[in-house]
Order: sequence, then structure tokens, then C-alpha cells
Amino acid sequence: MYPLIRIAFILLFLYSVAFECFAGTESVRPVKPASFSIKNIGRLDSLLNSAVLVVAKEAVLSDKEADLSSSRICTCQVLNLESSNYDHRSVVLLSEKTNDGSPEAYTAAKNRLLKEKKQLKKMFYDKIQVVSEFQGAGSCKSMFYRLHATDKNLQLYEILNAD
Repeated sequence: MYPLIRIAFILLFLYSVAFECFAGTESVRPVKPASFSIKNIGRLDSLLNSAVLVVAKEAVLSDKEADLSSSRICTCQVLNLESSNYDHRSVVLLSEKTNDGSPEAYTAAKNRLLKEKKQLKKMFYDKIQVVSEFQGAGSCKSMFYRLHATDKNLQLYEILNAD
């Protein structure tokens, strides 16, 4: 290839890469200015603010699942999360640990929740508000289904393993 053509292709490539790296105004991700519109951001906001649909199951536990759920403990916090762009209400953060009979198991599960909240605040959200806290024996999945049955607006963030 001729050096002039090679240089032209390299410049064209670098220009297109640089063009794609800059985010448009009011955008949370890089976009092309030609495809940028307020309507696209509205769709993105509605997608991120939509509730996670979880269907509560009334499952009959088998013997193995019943033994497993009785040997587990769960700590739960319902949070309101706010950043400059988003406002998420009634987000459930759960931490599950094996029940060894000691009171330190609940402390370890709660410490795992606190670590995750610190990480959320550091990386994603400006303000984290605890709405309510729950602790109990059994699996976190069953606790979430019980909570979701009482409040349909709850969104599951994550079930953490504190073991």
C-alpha cells in the first residue's frame, strides 16, 4: 500500500475511535451525535427505573431444601438508593450465612451487608438510606418471597454469601 493511503486510513480510524469515545450531553454512555435524542435518554431512564418483576412462588420444600433452609440464616436490609441520575426505592439487599449456632453468624452476615453498602456508595450511589432491617433463620430466597408478598414494589439487588 502507498504511504499516503495508509496514513489516510490510520487517520480515519483514529478519528472514528476518538469520535465514539466522547459521551454526548445528558448521556451516561458514549453515543453518536447523529443518533442522540432526548427520547433515547427517556427510554434508558425508564428501563433503569423499572421494577424487577419477581413472581412469588408458593413452593413446597423437599426434605433436602428444608434441611438446607433451616441451617441458614439471613440478614436483610431494604434500601433507598440515590445518585445524580437515578433514584431507586425499596431495593432489597440480602446476606446469607450457614447457621453454626453462634451469635457471631448474624454479625458476620450483617458485616457482609455493610461491606456491600460501602462498595455501592463508593462506586455507584451518592446517598444510601436504610428503610428497614430484618434477620431470621431460613434461606434469603424464602425471606425475599415473604417480603415481596407484603410489598410488591420491592426489587431484589443481590443475595450475598457471607460464608
